[in-house]
Amino acid sequence: MKGFGIYKSKKYLQRVLISIMLSMVIVLIALTLVNTYVLEQSVRRNQEQSNLKVLSQIQYNLSYMNEIISHLSNYVNKDNQIAAMLFDQKLPKMDWIRGYNRLQSYMDSSSFLHSIAVYNHTQNEIYATSTPFLLDGGITKAKIRSWLFDPNEPHSTSRLIPVSLEREDGQIDVFAYLVTNSLKPFSRSESAIILYIKSDWVFNSLKKMDAVSSQEGGEIYIADQDGQLFSSDLTQASAGASEKEQIKQLVEKDKRAYSKTSGFVVGSIDKQKHLISYMDDGVRNWTIIYVQSYDKLMKDVRETRIKSIVIAVVFLLIAIGISIWLSYKLYTPIERMLRRIRLQLPDKRGSGQAQPAYEGDEFHLMSDNYMRLSHKLQEISSEQIVNKYYLRKFLTDSSLFTHHDMLELIQKHGLDISVSDEIVVCVLKIDNYEMFDRNTTGTSKKMYSFAIVNIAHEIMSRSYPCEAVEVRGDHVVLIVSRGAEDEKLSFGQVVPLISEIQQTIEHYYNLSLSCGVSDPFQQFPYISTAYNQAQQLCMYKIIVGNKAIITSDQVQPNLTSKQSVIPDIIERRLTEALKKGQMSEAGSELEKAFTMLAKFQYDDMLRALSNLAWAMKNAAAEIANNRLIKLDVDLEYATRMIEEKESLEEMYITLLSLCAKICEGQRPASMERNDMILETIKELIEQKYADINLSQQSIASTVKLTSAYIGKLFKDSTGVSITEYMNDVRLRHAQQLLENDDYTVIDIMEKCGYANPSYFFRLFKGKFGSTPKEYRMKKSIS
Repeated sequence: MKGFGIYKSKKYLQRVLISIMLSMVIVLIALTLVNTYVLEQSVRRNQEQSNLKVLSQIQYNLSYMNEIISHLSNYVNKDNQIAAMLFDQKLPKMDWIRGYNRLQSYMDSSSFLHSIAVYNHTQNEIYATSTPFLLDGGITKAKIRSWLFDPNEPHSTSRLIPVSLEREDGQIDVFAYLVTNSLKPFSRSESAIILYIKSDWVFNSLKKMDAVSSQEGGEIYIADQDGQLFSSDLTQASAGASEKEQIKQLVEKDKRAYSKTSGFVVGSIDKQKHLISYMDDGVRNWTIIYVQSYDKLMKDVRETRIKSIVIAVVFLLIAIGISIWLSYKLYTPIERMLRRIRLQLPDKRGSGQAQPAYEGDEFHLMSDNYMRLSHKLQEISSEQIVNKYYLRKFLTDSSLFTHHDMLELIQKHGLDISVSDEIVVCVLKIDNYEMFDRNTTGTSKKMYSFAIVNIAHEIMSRSYPCEAVEVRGDHVVLIVSRGAEDEKLSFGQVVPLISEIQQTIEHYYNLSLSCGVSDPFQQFPYISTAYNQAQQLCMYKIIVGNKAIITSDQVQPNLTSKQSVIPDIIERRLTEALKKGQMSEAGSELEKAFTMLAKFQYDDMLRALSNLAWAMKNAAAEIANNRLIKLDVDLEYATRMIEEKESLEEMYITLLSLCAKICEGQRPASMERNDMILETIKELIEQKYADINLSQQSIASTVKLTSAYIGKLFKDSTGVSITEYMNDVRLRHAQQLLENDDYTVIDIMEKCGYANPSYFFRLFKGKFGSTPKEYRMKKSIS
């Protein structure tokens, strides 16, 4: 009962469980119903197709029987001995006996004959072979005469006509087949032969096909042109008049509705469902009807349906188990959340008040708790906004407040700042902030700032009363104080705690921080002064590098330094060494300059660095103006470097690299001239390689120098002669043309400046190991 009570209290779990269970139940039931419906339709279609084949075969058998009887009737009609019985006005007894014997011989030779009757219209007499006809005192003869001369029903010739010759119950026992000398319906004015066919012989094939084609034991009927139904079961009148009438109405209704000669209809016969198949026999104007019990046909379907229901019930039980497990699995996170929420809900039991019953499901509880917390958070957020405002105001404009005013504001807003003892201000700045600002989105910046503020406040507040606030988005300020009640507490732990803050931020966010720590002060109006001091101290990371914690004691020499410029002699020696290409002297002077810079105050340091960079830039520009070859140095970077680099060490390395580039370009003038001559020769060869007349002499004439001089200069500088270099250029172009164009080898030779094929082939094979034609063939195959 306790478990049920717990379950009953979990309203959302109930909804989830009921929803999943109902979904599974509906799906399983729908699946079962659809499967059984599809199966029933499939069985019915298969049965209809099977019945159609059976009816087609029956129609064929009836046609074949009619053909056999037609052939026999022709033999009988043309028999001379029987002709006397048909047409003689007075039949002698011997002719009667001979005719009777002849009819009997036909009877003996044809097992399907019941009897044969002959009507002689001149004598108005009927002769027959059956025993009842001869011995019953004229009763059978009267039946034949009554049927034959029925004025309301003229009989067609050469057609099987169902008749009841000996039975009194209305069921047929023979089929009559009239044969006359004309094709018109029979009349009393002409003689006729009547062949009586055993109904068993006609229906025998129907019953056999019924037994073979179906296990359900259907019944076959033949409906004549008047709509009268005759059954294949002659032993009993299995279908009463009402049943036959219902069958006939169902078939005629379906025929009229769809205007077809064969089809299927499902209907009720004596309150039982049946499948009725029918097909018209166009030769005899009959309709063959096959009636089957629908319940028997669908016996397998019912069994399958029961099995499906049993399987569905089994799977339903499994689904219920899975539903319960899945519901609790889905409900577990909600239950955990509810436990946490209940811990935060106000408990009124201690006050003697009963906990009120809660209405609604778990989400209503969460929603109400969320709204309660949201209102509380808005109150806290509003209070925090006010607190952050006053903290920023203290940092920037504390001189506008008196000590007493600030004391009241601190107490009023509950700021965690001691009102009775010393205070220090710490400024935390992100190193390489320019790169951080370029590569970080606005949302990420807010997240980082929020993290730094909270982590810094949490770590520092473990030992000191502390407030943390973000200022201008690029740094965080900590206002750290110590209470007078704890005399042993000093600011000695501030630096280790800041180091812990740096390590934590770097570990979780991969950000490097530098920090400036102001001197302690007691009067609140000095907060702005301490904040500016901490900012200035943070700037001195240019000397100590990133991740520095800087106090005024560490940079005291810089703060008291009187020197503000680099001596002119150092700048002069540096520029002279650059102009002369003396890298070691330039590096020595640059090192002296940076050694002095490290002792300057921050502002003087930046100014001196800027002057030094401009001096180097001017020297490089002067060198570039006086050289024949362009100096490959980015002169503007020397002045931009101060904005991009954050430490003296980085700036020193950058300027030293710039000195190296400038000095590397200071080669002797003769070397510049020779390089220019060599570049000119190479450029001429690249431009005029296709000229057959291009040679060392023509090149010498172009550059206004002797052939021997340029030949020796080129050989000494490159290690190959001008002719060898020229052939190398020409052969490379020939190689490209062979690979990429469809020119002939002779055309390529001429385009590359060769006039002698054998000379060209020899050079090409010497360089590539094959003739031009072989080379092209190999490349096309590969």
